[in-house]
Amino acid sequence: MKNIIAYCRSGFEKDCAAELSDLAASKGFYGYAKLEANSGYVVFCFEQEDAGESLIQQLNFNRIIFARQIIAANDLISLEQGGRVESLLEAARELPLAEEICIETADTNEAKSLSGLIKKLDKPLREGWKRSGVLRKKAVGVRHHVFMLDGQSAYLGVSYAACRSEFPMGIRRLRFPAAGPSRSTLKLEEAFLQFVPQQTLQDDLIEGMTAVDLGAAPGGWTYQFVKRGIHVIAVDNGPMQKELMSTGLVQHEKADGFKFEPPQTVDWLVCDMVERPVKVADLMANWLAKGFTRRAVFNLKLPMKKRYQEVSLCLANMESLLKKAKVRYEYQVKHLYHDREEVTVCVMVK
Repeated sequence: MKNIIAYCRSGFEKDCAAELSDLAASKGFYGYAKLEANSGYVVFCFEQEDAGESLIQQLNFNRIIFARQIIAANDLISLEQGGRVESLLEAARELPLAEEICIETADTNEAKSLSGLIKKLDKPLREGWKRSGVLRKKAVGVRHHVFMLDGQSAYLGVSYAACRSEFPMGIRRLRFPAAGPSRSTLKLEEAFLQFVPQQTLQDDLIEGMTAVDLGAAPGGWTYQFVKRGIHVIAVDNGPMQKELMSTGLVQHEKADGFKFEPPQTVDWLVCDMVERPVKVADLMANWLAKGFTRRAVFNLKLPMKKRYQEVSLCLANMESLLKKAKVRYEYQVKHLYHDREEVTVCVMVK
């Protein structure tokens, strides 16, 4: 498969394309992006026939910033009314065998109009895939994606478990908790679910740990720690939610988040302050370099233009500071579903 299709938030197509171009070049693949503003996806085309499939198997999904989902695909398939299933099934026979199939669209208002058609096609497609032998239990980790553009055209692609989102359209939908102080709490919840491996959850987020929340008020991010029994130093001049303060797990420090230092090393540092992204990234790197924290999750608020370039600069500065301090670490970064004009970074000291 010679193309890559990346689903992204509407309005971030140029940033997603710029990132894909850099990722491809770093692995020795060269091509060009086809995109349409506010479409919610990018098609990256290569000359080599198998470039798309080869590339996605070399990438780390949690280090791909702007792609919610990434698949390898061939060219656009024309669908005739009454023959859509047959057209797709014919193309599917040329793909690797798959364990399952997913029918999706871009996350846009225009694409939502296809929901009725997708429901109508879902059962016939799955039955056709099974009858033809394209779906096999032994094809562990391989998924086929039907990415519908409209009623007359679709891309058919493949993803692999090592580099993809497990959620339809790459969207992890979360329910806002009734006790949540603000909707920003969903950003940190999604970050934990995305970045903290299930197998290490019992070591990384356990009762009795300590955390610092910079720019905490009214407590959306603090809430995620409190509900896990983790003690929080909430740093903000603004007021915290009364219910959080009544738990006895929150120490409210009315101070400048850029000047505050913890009395001792904490397990987690989180930060959702509205400030220049380079300034926030440098602050996080300094906390990690000085040994103030072992883990950090923070948002980088993005400019309106050249957002990918801004994130790249922030990450490069952070890496430089940590390397100079001889800190061994791993980081992940993602434009999460509950993010808006920002990306979320997670850094863990080894």
